[in-house]
Amino acid sequence: MKPFMKGTALVLAIASAASLSACGSAAEGEADAAAATAAPSQTELAKLDPANPTKVTFYSYSLAYPTMKPGMEQLIKEFNDTVGKEKGVVVEGVADTTMQQYKADISAGKEVDVVQHPFGTLDASRLSLGFKAYEDVFPKAELDAHLQGISPNALELGKIDGKMYGLAFTFSTPIVFINGKLFEAAGLDPAKPPKTWAEIKEASLKIKAATGKDGFGLTPANGWITEGLILSNGGEVLSKDRKSAGFASPESVEAIETWKDLYQNGASAPGTETELAEQFMAGNLGMYASSTSLYSGIKKASEAGGWKVYGAGMPQFGDKPAVPVNSGSVLAVRSDSPEKSAAIWEFIRFVTGDRGYTIITSQIGYLPLRTAHADDPNGLKDFVEQNPLYRINLEQLSHIQPVAIWPGEYATEAATAFTDAIVKSVMTKDGDVKATLQKAQDDINQMIQ
Repeated sequence: MKPFMKGTALVLAIASAASLSACGSAAEGEADAAAATAAPSQTELAKLDPANPTKVTFYSYSLAYPTMKPGMEQLIKEFNDTVGKEKGVVVEGVADTTMQQYKADISAGKEVDVVQHPFGTLDASRLSLGFKAYEDVFPKAELDAHLQGISPNALELGKIDGKMYGLAFTFSTPIVFINGKLFEAAGLDPAKPPKTWAEIKEASLKIKAATGKDGFGLTPANGWITEGLILSNGGEVLSKDRKSAGFASPESVEAIETWKDLYQNGASAPGTETELAEQFMAGNLGMYASSTSLYSGIKKASEAGGWKVYGAGMPQFGDKPAVPVNSGSVLAVRSDSPEKSAAIWEFIRFVTGDRGYTIITSQIGYLPLRTAHADDPNGLKDFVEQNPLYRINLEQLSHIQPVAIWPGEYATEAATAFTDAIVKSVMTKDGDVKATLQKAQDDINQMIQ
């Protein structure tokens, strides 16, 4: 994970941002890692010169979409006009629509300094494209000071083998958006939303029977929420050491079979991410599981349609606590000099600081890294009070688990095999969920082991 305005553009932004593709050579990555280790000067930041500013290129998929572009442009402009001007840094934003441009430009020898990078293929970029661990680029004391106040769970999101190869940037936890009008028409109380998958099914079927409209939507190809569904039933997607996939366990199979039951028995609407989001915004879907990054667009649509939007957290299985994972991106960095490292560091400190997250949360819709900022009168307190659904996501940060970062050069293939298996399991009426997941798990393990 993974927007504020009209439905179509909004969801195209999210759907495109969720597309992952990366590959590379492990040998090249080892050389990069060795170079970083052998260059202690990288942790000694040079003095910047305001009279001769250092340029930083920032590749961002958010800049490519109308729903996210204004907020990201404001973030860059405020930095350039304030900290950048004072310190001697100029950030140039590069819109990366498909998250492929940064790879092509790195291959072409162009300067690519900071990338808004998806989680799933971060390891592949680390190995093949020269992205470096924060600990190898920035001074420990400054890094530790900046990370103070950030949720410990959020700090784990971009770590690989104990090092931070990306600092969480734009991210969310799952939320179930609720159409209050459809809930009430079905005799349900939107202020007391379903908490379990069984209750989701029951409420969904009641909405459909009472209104003729679909009660719930979660596309099988969504990716990240799938991982939370599996974890919430006690399963796993990828082992903690990232050396083996494990999503064909009995717990995982049971979780996917529960979802298949919803899908095949009329309790979960068919459709793509784009179609489900548009259906919900049009007032024709009772519940929709997605990211808070859609909230502004949904709120505007509900106000225009004369209905109120409510929300609930990640559903659970029975008495088992829900285990949400994260959507969104990290900031991944490349630097070839102490001067460039110093410039990059100033930018990262600003955009992941309190002012940066005031803009990101209020203008784009993602969560602040520091949850205390939501209660700060000089920060996001007024915004969160006006948009209380954000509290659901903020509370889930206390038990969030990182979305899978698939291992190395096979990251894209592994992520695709996993998603394809989930889609087949849920959408094939007479298919064997256990057999489908087992085959995909075996195929992935042959790749990565």
